[in-house]
Amino acid sequence: MKVIVCVDDNLGMLFNKRRQSRDAKVIEDIFKMTERLWIHPFSDKLFLDHDGRVVVDEEFLGKAGRGEFCFVENQQLAPYSDKIEQIILYKWNRKYPSDFKLDVNLKDWELIERIEFEGSSHEKITREVTTQERRSGMIF
Repeated sequence: MKVIVCVDDNLGMLFNKRRQSRDAKVIEDIFKMTERLWIHPFSDKLFLDHDGRVVVDEEFLGKAGRGEFCFVENQQLAPYSDKIEQIILYKWNRKYPSDFKLDVNLKDWELIERIEFEGSSHEKITREVTTQERRSGMIF
């Protein structure tokens, strides 16, 4: 599965129990990238105009299959790390006080794409697409 997460510079996902992901341009960008999107009920109000493209389910991370996209705001990802093929980060390029952080260590992930664009709430948003490095037994 491919997970989509909005984070601050400290990889915070929620601050003061509020989302960091409310930006209309980010939602628009997500819809350009996906045909179907799995989300938790917490995220439903972000995707009201989804034309049936969004699957809302409490157990979405367990149910999503290979190649499917999941938007994550308030879930731990480490228990699903063996299923994750890509992590797509939307970075706000700011530091917020956060009480919930991304729990996947990105040191073993390879950056394959970085794009910057102007959001509706931030002058600059950075989208980074990462994939797990495949070392195939090679020694570095």
